[in-house]
Amino acid sequence: MLLRLVLTLLALATTSAAQGQFNSSDPMVDVSLVADLTSVEPGETVYIALHQEITPGWHTYWRNPGDSGEATMVDLALPEGWAQGDIIWPAPKAYALGPLTNYGYSDQVTLPIPVTVPIDAQPGPVSLDATANWLVCEDICIPESATLQLSLNVGPRQVEPLGSALIERAIDAAPQRVDDRFQAGLVRSEDGLTLTLTGDALGTSADQIRDLYFYPHTSGIIDHAAQQRVSYGDGQVRVDVDNGYLTRNGLEGPTDGVVVFQANTGGIWATTALEFTAAAGATVNDLEAETPIELPDVELPDFDVTPATPAAAMGFVQAALFALLGGLLLNLMPCVFPILSMKALTLVEKRGASRSDAIQLGLIFAAGVIGTFILLGAAILLLRVAGLPGLWGVQLQVPVIVISLALLMFLIGLNFLGLFEVGTSLQSVGSGVKDSGKRGAFLTGVLAVFVAAPCLAPFMTGALAFALSQPAILSLAIFGFLGVGLALPFVLVTVIPGAMAFLPKPGAWMVRFRQILAFPMFATAIWLTWVLVSQVGNTGVILALTAFLSAGFAVWTLAIKGLLARIGTVFGIAVAAGAILLTAQIEPVESSAPASARWAQWSEEAVATAQAEGRAVFVDFTASWCVSCQINKLGTLNDADVKTVFDTENVALFRADFTNHDPVIAEALARHGSAGVPLYLVYPAGGGAPEVLPPLLTKKIVIQSVERAVEA
Repeated sequence: MLLRLVLTLLALATTSAAQGQFNSSDPMVDVSLVADLTSVEPGETVYIALHQEITPGWHTYWRNPGDSGEATMVDLALPEGWAQGDIIWPAPKAYALGPLTNYGYSDQVTLPIPVTVPIDAQPGPVSLDATANWLVCEDICIPESATLQLSLNVGPRQVEPLGSALIERAIDAAPQRVDDRFQAGLVRSEDGLTLTLTGDALGTSADQIRDLYFYPHTSGIIDHAAQQRVSYGDGQVRVDVDNGYLTRNGLEGPTDGVVVFQANTGGIWATTALEFTAAAGATVNDLEAETPIELPDVELPDFDVTPATPAAAMGFVQAALFALLGGLLLNLMPCVFPILSMKALTLVEKRGASRSDAIQLGLIFAAGVIGTFILLGAAILLLRVAGLPGLWGVQLQVPVIVISLALLMFLIGLNFLGLFEVGTSLQSVGSGVKDSGKRGAFLTGVLAVFVAAPCLAPFMTGALAFALSQPAILSLAIFGFLGVGLALPFVLVTVIPGAMAFLPKPGAWMVRFRQILAFPMFATAIWLTWVLVSQVGNTGVILALTAFLSAGFAVWTLAIKGLLARIGTVFGIAVAAGAILLTAQIEPVESSAPASARWAQWSEEAVATAQAEGRAVFVDFTASWCVSCQINKLGTLNDADVKTVFDTENVALFRADFTNHDPVIAEALARHGSAGVPLYLVYPAGGGAPEVLPPLLTKKIVIQSVERAVEA
């Protein structure tokens, strides 16, 4: 240990030719670029490494970061002809953070990279540049980076003592690749995954090995946070663990990974790490599991939380009234505006129709709205029965639904511009026949519910929280009242005698108005594409634009006669469908850390730490698909006076991103009595339960809440 400390201090203090230093005013990780040679011969391999000195209590990440985080990346700018190998990763450690488990390094780590010098390299000095990026985490995560430089010489071989010592120690700590005498197999069953290992490297008796832990190279193979249940035999090991999201439907092929364990050699226990490839569906020993396979119980910090509107205190009548009011207010929310425009234009179109026809149209639209709300409520209840979080808006966590809605909005926009017709009524979206608009009215009601999902209107939170805590029949009734509220204004105009007479008369102006309405549809398609990027990364842009392009091509060919045109139509539809299907195959990206330095990534532990420091805490539960969230984020939370109060009172600001499914965030939303996002919590500086703010914020609401939290 003393030698390690001395070498580390010397490595960071020395500015020899084979070291490039990075200095920052207050980094969590100090890095240097080191090499094991100062002079390298042509055709020889030199090891260049990123050495990290990590602030105590913080950690960086392994090649598989686990449940969250990001692996350290090093990009070397090498002279022409020089060849770079892969990073040699020392064996990691597991770091538990609440219900999550991450893999990485603390204190210090060296990441060597083999670099081969070409045989025809010219003698003389060479300058190497490197760009390094890493994520360092404690209760919060901070992305850091550095641009480093290293000087080498091409000539007679000469060792750099300090860099050589660090790199040699890192290579010794890296897992050793097993030989043919070592066998590994991974089997999936209803209970999870079973890894079996057999080989002399595991010792000759069960008492020569202990504390074994399995680290797969790829995230999602296992449930990282689940307990690993290990059985030992003579030169044999069995590991039972819960499967991850990549293996829930089976194993697609061999699995690469590492096991780290303590081995007893001559009475001395030493850490050993082995790297192997486990054959899919193979079992290489007959060891039995020592303990039954059960899902682990995740213990979270004990918080005294009181929801803003306790579901137990709300009666059915009150919840139904709140649902009705919430549905009414949804008509005023920006996410419903495109569909509201469609309804308004349809009313004008039907102004001259008989009263019975108008009433029928209104009731059919209402049936579409109410029926979809009830079906959506049933789906949410089924999710809860299955043990999954049933929350409002979760349908927009599914990328296939998002890209499908974006494409639908794009097509509606093209229809409004007159590029193609699907019926005499704007409500005949998707009908394809010239009828009275009944089918279109129903489908528009269905669409209205889906596009309303990004919004939580006032009164909705309490009503939905009550609904999700009641028997199924009462829950579905509450969802039905939400539908009644959303459809009620449209129905009233068609039912009340003389109400439609106040609408403007149909005329040529409707053609222009219809064209104007195309642009809110296109804007909605753009917004949904942005949501898709947040969910599946930049590939989402290509897929969405491909779907728009091919669907537009199909629409264009519809106006052309002939066999080739029909083939073009089918081709455009097929490509659009293919883009949607490809979206379903993409794994969701990890929710990104907050873009603003003002906001830190949320966790229960981070909130508790801030309160323990005597700071008030503001937590923003948000999602890219949540329109109300974006309005509050760009409006109230971006207000200069609100920012001043946050800074003056030293308020700890945290943001929880629910764009993709996150079980920890889902559990927190449910525990705080919220049916979805947005949710805003303000924790008092002196400790205790948070105040729950309404889903639509004002400057006054936020400032007064912060003042109460600071004074508590």
